[in-house]
Amino acid sequence: MARMNVYLALLRGINVGGKNVIPMADLRDAFAELGFEDVRTYIQSGNVLFRAPSADEGRIETGLRERFDYHGRLLVMTRRRYLASVAQAPDWWGDTDTHRHNALFTLAGTTPARVLRALPPPSEYETIATAPGVIFWSGLKERLTRTMFVSKLAGHPAYQELTVRNSRTTHKLEALLGEM
Repeated sequence: MARMNVYLALLRGINVGGKNVIPMADLRDAFAELGFEDVRTYIQSGNVLFRAPSADEGRIETGLRERFDYHGRLLVMTRRRYLASVAQAPDWWGDTDTHRHNALFTLAGTTPARVLRALPPPSEYETIATAPGVIFWSGLKERLTRTMFVSKLAGHPAYQELTVRNSRTTHKLEALLGEM
């Protein structure tokens, strides 16, 4: 019997603004039909936890395209990789109500450094740190429209190389992976 690893798939653009609407029960079924076990989802934004001997992003993308006509990209990480990345979050990230905190996970083929080189520098209202595969971003809530993240990133080609989760979701996924 093959050794089962725990994985996390982060789908880009699921159930956002009425686009790529996929019920989580259907998403769980699709992953199960692809042969993955103990499939779980968290909230409606395309966070899928599962067990498998291995996980091929291309095979998952093909399966989702065929079943849901989903043409977005996704990122699949082992539990170990996700937990190691999130453990490197700086102390200032995710622990204040005055700032919005996001984890910007880089998709295959890019790095945090490459994404940041393509963007304008952060404003005085935001703070950025990196770890392998992730950019930790915080922006002052009362000045969000003046941040690079809000004013420039969403319309920039580099945004297509990221999947974003807020700090609450990032930490909840950390806890759920720890339970599997």
